[in-house]
Amino acid sequence: MTLNPRWLRTLVLGVVVVGGAACGPEDGTEPALAQSEAEATALPTAGGGIFITAAELTRARTRATATTEPYAENARILKGRADAALTATPRPFRMTDVSTITYHWCSPDTDGIDNSLADATGKFTDDADRMRTLALQYAVGGDTKYAARAALFLKTWASQHTPVNLHDLHVDYAAAKLDGQTQDYCSDRPWNFALDGVFQAYGLINASDAYVLLKRNGYALSAADDAAVREWLRKTAEAVNSSFQAWTRWADAHPTSSAFTRYRSDNHLSWGLAGLMAASVALQDTALAGYVLDGTAWTDRRNGAYANPSFIKDVINRAIESGTGTANEGRVYEEKILRDPPIGYSLFHLWAMSLVARSAEVNYARPGFWDYAGTGGGSIHKAYTRYAAFILGERASPQASEGPPKDYRWLYELGYAKWQEARLKSVIQVGTRNQYILQSIGPVTLVVGAAL
Repeated sequence: MTLNPRWLRTLVLGVVVVGGAACGPEDGTEPALAQSEAEATALPTAGGGIFITAAELTRARTRATATTEPYAENARILKGRADAALTATPRPFRMTDVSTITYHWCSPDTDGIDNSLADATGKFTDDADRMRTLALQYAVGGDTKYAARAALFLKTWASQHTPVNLHDLHVDYAAAKLDGQTQDYCSDRPWNFALDGVFQAYGLINASDAYVLLKRNGYALSAADDAAVREWLRKTAEAVNSSFQAWTRWADAHPTSSAFTRYRSDNHLSWGLAGLMAASVALQDTALAGYVLDGTAWTDRRNGAYANPSFIKDVINRAIESGTGTANEGRVYEEKILRDPPIGYSLFHLWAMSLVARSAEVNYARPGFWDYAGTGGGSIHKAYTRYAAFILGERASPQASEGPPKDYRWLYELGYAKWQEARLKSVIQVGTRNQYILQSIGPVTLVVGAAL
């Protein structure tokens, strides 16, 4: 099966590296968060969002009104993006006949018609980023005009969006078939259409976070609007799950295939889990959380109850290597198979696993996934340790054309907030701390970054 770097290219474009004030000395007097607050020892009922605790949000509000860098610049970027979103018009992806949808993954889709999976994922990513940006600006700054606009985006998408659910194309997971299937990766509707539909998770993550940021921080939707948004999030989660199960159910049916390892180890699984985890928080669906975290059953209204074999612990166990020699310690599956580019794709996978770990900690008082080690000993922590060397330029990628992936330094804000290790801190410091992450979290340093 062809491995295409399109989603990594999209990812790099989505990680906005904003210029401006250089990263200067930070306020050494900033109070540290209490350990009990940072680890979310009680389920939150108010304050915060999917990736930020109530205590961290209080800290972000203080940071946003101060002149200390890099927080002041982070706050300026957030507000600037939120102001731009105030004048943007929601553009939901909508098809009246999904049977005509195409893949269109290999070249820009510029016909202006909602008719491809590329349209579906791209438009959802863009507008869900606006929703979350607006909701976060409201949560940080308190101005309800941002909340009202975020709510408008949510309600518009809830009433008009067409989630791409494989069951509308009569998917056969075991046979790896769906209606209108064509051959070749870049054809109209290859099997990769089923696999890559999981990237609707980008939009699901941010839409769920926008809803949670509004609801936990005092902005109420009407009962009818709230019900409509929740139903939409549920339908969208089921759409993401339909593609997630293109991986898991195919592997269930082909345990002796040479491709089995990939279908149990690939980054698509972790991105699907990240989207479903975010939806579980928004919907307060503990069964869906169990599906992601523990592999227990969740009932998808399009496909019935299913116990998830690729829950986050299983993916960590299979995707992060340990015990096979010092040179491979912490190696992520995408590097092992030399996906193009191997280090960038490995960090892309680590990103998704980290989102699951943080949302479990913040929302379900379950911090253990950061340090969970599978039977082979691999863990998220070991992966962070390994890939620090590549970002710092101490270790070369197995692909000669891939340089140090410094744009991923933002990811180490999450790792350092958890482990406070000098090695992880040094990665953060290879550049400015002003990156804004479209597909999740936003201004990472403002909301979760530790004082260095």
